[in-house]
Amino acid sequence: MRYVLVLLSAICLLAGQATAQDSVTSEPGFVSLFNGTDLAGWKGDKRFWRVEQGAIVGQTSADNPAPHNTFLIRPDDSYGDFELRFSYQVDGFNSGVQYRSVEQDDYVVSGYQADFEARWHDGDSDKFSGMFFEENGRMFLAQRGQAVVVRPPPAGEKKPAIEVVGSLGDAAELESVIRRDDWNDYTVIAKGFQFTHLINGRVVALAWDEDTQKRRDSGIFAFQLHSGTPMQIKIKDIRVRRIDN
Repeated sequence: MRYVLVLLSAICLLAGQATAQDSVTSEPGFVSLFNGTDLAGWKGDKRFWRVEQGAIVGQTSADNPAPHNTFLIRPDDSYGDFELRFSYQVDGFNSGVQYRSVEQDDYVVSGYQADFEARWHDGDSDKFSGMFFEENGRMFLAQRGQAVVVRPPPAGEKKPAIEVVGSLGDAAELESVIRRDDWNDYTVIAKGFQFTHLINGRVVALAWDEDTQKRRDSGIFAFQLHSGTPMQIKIKDIRVRRIDN
């Protein structure tokens, strides 16, 4: 029952919360993580990251491919309970924002991810924007439109048990709120072990992580460039507020 009540609350209240503020300066408690000028406070492979016209640009190409998934990392700020907001554009392939994550070698991270992607298959739709994922970990945890509980693996298995406890709407209909030729607003809320993803004011994924051996209660932020198909992302207006217990 508690999952149903939180699900209804998320649909009714969080979408309103995400659209109630229309600028960084009108958002009490938020601090900026990007100065709009350079990559101060961030680190990543300089072959792929730059600042252009007030936005972070990450780009790979056929002549400059990523050898593996590579990340722009915010290494010195660890967050537990928070609300993160930013705007993005993506072209060519799949990306995402890491949170409660851990830095590894060679600009790689592991941890929770809120996905966003382009329509990169010929004639195919965006499958993953909004998805709840764990990079270098348990991988697919909640698809767009799902409310799930992530539980420990059953005896003798390695993958977690995923129980879908509710629907946030049809995945294709939720995709329709994404603006392909303009900026999109992404919100990620982590409170305890409840995680909420919103795109353009719509709740697109909701999860409770009850896998006590694998879940994380704090960590860093990072943005992903995927290996493979050439791609570009643009990110701006990155800001966050800590949520007090």
